[in-house]
Amino acid sequence: MSSSRVNTTKKATVACNNCSLSELCLPRGLTKEELARLETAISKATKINKKDYLYRRDDPHQAIYAVKSGSLKTSLSTLEGEEQILGFYLPGDLVGFDAFANSKHSCDAQALEDTFVCELHMDAFYELCGSIASMRSGMMRQVGMEIGREHQLLLTLGQMRTEERLATFLIGIAERNQSRGFSAREFYLPMPRHDLANYLGMAVETLSRMFSRLQDDGIIRVNHRLIEILAPERLKGLGHHQCR
Repeated sequence: MSSSRVNTTKKATVACNNCSLSELCLPRGLTKEELARLETAISKATKINKKDYLYRRDDPHQAIYAVKSGSLKTSLSTLEGEEQILGFYLPGDLVGFDAFANSKHSCDAQALEDTFVCELHMDAFYELCGSIASMRSGMMRQVGMEIGREHQLLLTLGQMRTEERLATFLIGIAERNQSRGFSAREFYLPMPRHDLANYLGMAVETLSRMFSRLQDDGIIRVNHRLIEILAPERLKGLGHHQCR
């Protein structure tokens, strides 16, 4: 456990099967008995204060985490202190798979805002995966989704122009929001501009120009971190590159 982490575990007010995010972070096809076993193993509503770390690079692998509310970023830093953002995690996302290779984390996970996570500790994770087939397949699906996101990021940075990168990112956030039952047309970006620019491989000034261009073209409306997509089909047309 990272020394920066706030260890204030407390029971959530709703059970997993009544949580609005259960379709995203729970394996599909669990029986009532299997769900009860999983709920017993999960620690709910651990708070990570804004800018605190859920875990740091080289921390031992203690748990898989589901973001219940708030948001996280994962990143790597050089010896000189230069940071590279690897990903952003929103409610319903699972984080912590990076530690499977060496039983320790390969990156930092930091809260972008006050964030609550549910934890499934590794002993329980391995026991449940060993005895519940849908748990194994669900976790494999999540790992596959992580790999897919990494491939999409490589394509975004390697092949797209700056405007296409931003459009693709906004489309991705809209689709993730829609899958969570939220609006795909209007949403809040939890990450500061410098983090988003870092993730998309461009200067902050370039990112600001791209936001302004999309707004001037009537494709989006920007109000600080609040984004409204006015012309979703035009936005999709800009972010046309997809992994095949």
